[in-house]
Amino acid sequence: MIVILLALGFGTTLYKVKVLGFSFSPDKEETVWTVESTIDFEADGGPVKVSLNMPDNSAGLAITEAHKETSGYTFSLAEKGNERRGIWVSKEDKNGPQRIYYRVNIYRRHNSPATTSGARPALPELSQPFTEAYLAAADSLLKESRKSAETAALISTNLINNLNDPEKNEAAALLLKMPRESGGRLSLAQDLLTKSKIPSRISKGLLLDKNNKKKKLTSYIEVFDGKKWLLINPKTAQVENPDAFLLWQRNHESLLEVEGGSNSKVRFSSMTTKILANQAAIKSGHQESSWLIDFSIYSLPLSSQNTFRLLLLIPFGALIVVILRNLVGIQTAGTFMPILIALAFLQTKLIVGLILFITVVGVGLLMRSYLSHLNLLLVPRISAVLVFVITIYLAISVIGVKMGSELGLNVTFFPMIIISWSIERMCVLWEEEGGKDVLIQGSGSLFTASLIYLLMINDFVGNMIYAFPELLLVLLALILMIGTYSGYRLSELRRFEPMGRE
Repeated sequence: MIVILLALGFGTTLYKVKVLGFSFSPDKEETVWTVESTIDFEADGGPVKVSLNMPDNSAGLAITEAHKETSGYTFSLAEKGNERRGIWVSKEDKNGPQRIYYRVNIYRRHNSPATTSGARPALPELSQPFTEAYLAAADSLLKESRKSAETAALISTNLINNLNDPEKNEAAALLLKMPRESGGRLSLAQDLLTKSKIPSRISKGLLLDKNNKKKKLTSYIEVFDGKKWLLINPKTAQVENPDAFLLWQRNHESLLEVEGGSNSKVRFSSMTTKILANQAAIKSGHQESSWLIDFSIYSLPLSSQNTFRLLLLIPFGALIVVILRNLVGIQTAGTFMPILIALAFLQTKLIVGLILFITVVGVGLLMRSYLSHLNLLLVPRISAVLVFVITIYLAISVIGVKMGSELGLNVTFFPMIIISWSIERMCVLWEEEGGKDVLIQGSGSLFTASLIYLLMINDFVGNMIYAFPELLLVLLALILMIGTYSGYRLSELRRFEPMGRE
């Protein structure tokens, strides 16, 4: 049972970290990009169907929010092979200017690269063969680009720089004058890289680490350096960050198709924001309908989530009580009284809570000692102690306010029923065993409660149990393990140490 609980607890936690993108750190943030495409066209007066090519590198990208619906249109997603298209169909005939929005908030989970490494890809075919007149120029330009360049990245950037500055390179100037059916300078660069045995491909997309406003897709060239794909800006010859690149087209698919309209165009905008990593993981989990998110604490209303966020810390307090009582040997007044006191400390703060607790219990013991002379039965005696405790609460609150301090009002956070029972048990223990045992159990309870309080206010622990409530299974496994231990407690080692010497 312990092995199963540990496997379920740790396994689910690792799955949420590795797959869903959760983090143990409460302060870790993710860069979230808001990407919006705006489609404008003129409707011809009949039914309209708009088809927009969706991003190609969705692997590793997680959607936190999506806004796909436009008034008067229904949205659907169609997939055919590696191509994904968003389709809007009008609910009725449309006429005149039309505008459709597609907006998503996305982030790259665990900084998973947009360009994957793997086996060396095949060289692309030349878009246009070099004739004899231009072949020598191509060889000359490649030879110059290889000077002092050993890697595919350096060769590629040198080549692009030469093509961008043809006035300083006759070979580049001649090749740029070469008649080409399509592709222009970028297609020429790819052909030269192919001739140099360097795999490359042309891509269109958006760099998301820059704020874009109403822009078209930008063309880039990707170069394989032997291990991974590098993204190179053909205008600056700079290697860009592939993690922030949203690939939209690579396989020459049509970007936008409009049936029942004309004069269509699409523009793209993007902006960046920062949100907590766990918040991003929860939102993306809801978007993906992950059962670990939909059937968990994150599906509850926020008010209920805040309540359970505190309740989930109580098992940690129970574990501390088990460790201190069964392994260390510290005595407490009641099994779970320290947990309730620690919960009260969360409202009163530690020092104020200790002072109020000692005051209430001390005065309560004095009053309870008087009741012992009346020979009352148990239930009436406990009821009388409860009246005393409430009276003490009221007196401390009134005296505190009259002295100009509202700290005394915090005494109401202590559980009065538990305090009443504790006073009764301590008084009985005093009569049977003496004041020393009462002092030991009382101080043990306060020490345990203080440790539990320090654990509960720790941001790391609070975030961890809220993000990974399945760790309660691990706590249960640890409690079961300790429950099978029947050896010496640490306090008993000193107690029985003389026997060891003999």
